[in-house]
Order: sequence, then structure tokens, then C-alpha cells
Amino acid sequence: MTKLILAAQSTIAAYWNRMIERRHAEALQCFIGPTPREAGGMMQLPNLVELRCSGFQLAWRGQGIVDVNYDIEYRVTLHDSLARFPSGDRLSFTDGGWKIDRPLVLASRRP
Repeated sequence: MTKLILAAQSTIAAYWNRMIERRHAEALQCFIGPTPREAGGMMQLPNLVELRCSGFQLAWRGQGIVDVNYDIEYRVTLHDSLARFPSGDRLSFTDGGWKIDRPLVLASRRP
């Protein structure tokens, strides 16, 4: 289970790191389905000094599928306090390792 958690975290962290670095075509490589030519329609993140994922919670769905809930923590400037929002993704195991199948719609986990 530890390897599963680390692999899921790695896939999700790679996606967000590529997004913050504006490497959208490479970010799409973390997904099942989309191709790099679709990168032009992806959202542009604002300039941030820090972005990280934390609080991973995994729910094994069987047959190579896992739902991962986590928090995105970020700072816009060094003087800002750390802000966060909940996020989640369904990951599937593929020939290329764990890939994001689709984002999950989450209710806020924190008040």
C-alpha cells in the first residue's frame, strides 16, 4: 500500500509541478486520454512562490483504480500565509504507470 500511495502522490505532484511551470503539454502526460496538442485550452495558474499537495487520502476501488483526495497548498508571495483548497483525482494503473483518469468533485473537507 505504501508504494501505491507514493506512486499516486508522484503522479499528482508531477501534474501540479508542470502546471505551475506552465508546461501544459507535459502536464497532460499525467492523464489518460488527452494529447499534448490539447494543452492550449488548459487553465493558466497565477504566478505562485509555492505550491504543494498534502493530506493524501486514498480509497482503493479495485481493478487498478484508486481515488485520491488531497489539499493544494499555495502562496502567491513570500509574505502571504499558506492558503489551501481540497482537490481529488481518480487514478488508473496503465502500462505507463498511474495516470489521472479524471478529477473528482469534492465537497470542502475543512471549514
